[in-house]
Amino acid sequence: MADLSITPGNVKAVAGSTNLAIKHKITAGATITAGQTVYLDTADGKYKLADANVSAAVATVAGIALTGSSDGQELVIQTDGDIDIGATTVLAKVYVLSDTAGGIQPVDDSASTEYVSIIGVAISTSRLRLGIRNSGAQKP
Repeated sequence: MADLSITPGNVKAVAGSTNLAIKHKITAGATITAGQTVYLDTADGKYKLADANVSAAVATVAGIALTGSSDGQELVIQTDGDIDIGATTVLAKVYVLSDTAGGIQPVDDSASTEYVSIIGVAISTSRLRLGIRNSGAQKP
């Protein structure tokens, strides 16, 4: 398998779910599209694309972009709840941060030395139940 092939226009928080979406408005520090993972860059206070093979800090996922944005503009992210991810997922599969900036991949695709950050679990073939957990640990 590979990274999820996300269609940004199909990414949306799920309304009316028992697992309510938690959203935040933040400031983007890069060009970001809906469906990409972001982390907080503490140097400038902006959110940028998370990446599993850079550092523990860059692999600390803050949320999933619900909107697109450019550097310095407002960005809406989802940090918990159910999300239509805009891609085909495998039911009950755990998804983690990818080594492609902003990407999401099945846990089975994690390579050695990647920082492991869990994004969530597929609860259908197109929906994730977010449960972001940042380990700060690299896969051996």
